[in-house]
Amino acid sequence: MFYLIYVSSAVKLMSDDELIALLEQSREKNLDLGVTGMLLYKSGNFMQMLEGEKEVVLELYETIRHDDRHRNVINIIGDAVKHRSFEHWSMGFYNMDKVPDLPTFNEYIDQNLNSRIFQADAKFAYKFMVSFNRSNP
Repeated sequence: MFYLIYVSSAVKLMSDDELIALLEQSREKNLDLGVTGMLLYKSGNFMQMLEGEKEVVLELYETIRHDDRHRNVINIIGDAVKHRSFEHWSMGFYNMDKVPDLPTFNEYIDQNLNSRIFQADAKFAYKFMVSFNRSNP
């Protein structure tokens, strides 16, 4: 099993309807590929964790990198893992603009998006995503 976390910026702020359409597309594709994970959105920025077979996750990430709905795609961390953290979600989703009570994440995104700090603090990104899943069933 393998996981990968990346961040990116939407080319424009996305409406609720656009986010729902993106989520439905992601869930359908992930089910077909055997990929699970979570997508977070805040003020036009994305943070996503994908998990599954390494080759499948890396191929999906390459497809995502070339999606014209976002830019500045930064691979934060990818590594082997013994088990899935999101085994019950083909793609969990939270619009962080509507979840204001998670200051750690909001500060992390606001201060670090599109910077190399993400890569220096990659383990925080992993721990955050996993703990967020466990605290928000």
